[in-house]
Amino acid sequence: MFNRLPFLVLSLFCFAIFTAVTLNAQDVSKVSPKNYKVILDNDKVQVLDNISNPGDKTAMHSHPDYLIYVFEGGTVKSTTQDGKTETLVFKKGQTIWRNATTHATENVGKTKIHLLLVELKNPK
Repeated sequence: MFNRLPFLVLSLFCFAIFTAVTLNAQDVSKVSPKNYKVILDNDKVQVLDNISNPGDKTAMHSHPDYLIYVFEGGTVKSTTQDGKTETLVFKKGQTIWRNATTHATENVGKTKIHLLLVELKNPK
């Protein structure tokens, strides 16, 4: 038992740090208020206006199932909690469905991106 104590302490420490980061990083409008503005929030949906300039990054955050409408397109790198990356290319006028996700993002393109996100609450 005594030999396991350092491992247990380290595990609890890592869990506490991970939990704190995850809990603080959930609401994208709080993680990145410079880029995300809540324009409607009720018991059915949360609607977010997102403007991202080249090089802008958003820390780890979560979305429930959501829809994206693209006002101005560009290229975004999305990185999930497990480190997997995906490059997303948004085109003006596009409407995209995305399943719930937790990720960090970066505008890796050369253009400003302007999106409208409609996040579903309590889907049935």
